[in-house]
Amino acid sequence: MNAKSLMAILMSGALASASAAAAHDFFLIPQQFEAGTTDPVHIQATIGSTFPTPENVVPADRVESLRAIGPGDPQVEVVGQGPKALELHLRGAKDGVVAVAVTSKPREIEYSEDRVPLILEEYRVAAAAVAAVDALPRPRTWLVTSRRFAKTFLCVQTCQDRAAVDRAFGAGLEIVGQRSSNDHFRLLAGGQPLGEYPVDLVTSDGKRLHLMTDKKGDIHLPSQSRGTMMLFAAKLEPPVGQGRFTLDLTSLTFKRS
Repeated sequence: MNAKSLMAILMSGALASASAAAAHDFFLIPQQFEAGTTDPVHIQATIGSTFPTPENVVPADRVESLRAIGPGDPQVEVVGQGPKALELHLRGAKDGVVAVAVTSKPREIEYSEDRVPLILEEYRVAAAAVAAVDALPRPRTWLVTSRRFAKTFLCVQTCQDRAAVDRAFGAGLEIVGQRSSNDHFRLLAGGQPLGEYPVDLVTSDGKRLHLMTDKKGDIHLPSQSRGTMMLFAAKLEPPVGQGRFTLDLTSLTFKRS
């Protein structure tokens, strides 16, 4: 077997592994990441595996909170519910970058034995958490409390005022930006940096890249990745003794020029 044939086999195997389980992400998509008007800015909240295309609506009664941080007095409200997305409006923002966040209500789930491997394949979590699931007696009924948090950065009129990007909303798992650069981000767990931890970068063509935070919890984007994109992370926390695992899922959408 020549080197080219071997490389082709290795590449096809890597692609098959990367696409074996399609992640169902909770994310926000503004109508425009660079909005030319202040009132209102249209945003969609959706769940799906087709980023950046909306796929499944987030029902309004599943939303725990809607929040915004940025210049002016930005406020977010639900204005409708379509077949593929919850429709939101942002009002009251002034010129600059605004961070908008949606927190869903915690959901208690029971995964049967046949579903457990699929969920563990879908989300990249710490090896110790996977080992805790593997240690459950067979056949497993895996009890999970799922908490979803989605955030987006968008510019109103201008992107010059970036004071909002490094401010956290206080979610259990959250990605914040850096005021000085759109190339570096930070993953927080309980408000503290989460170092050497897996993070996914999803680009506008649907490709999912596997990244890791550095020791300080910082995420460094590949220089060639541009346009509309999403950062995503999952954290699985085993219970103390018997009980439910906590699965935190977080996303951040933005546009990188």
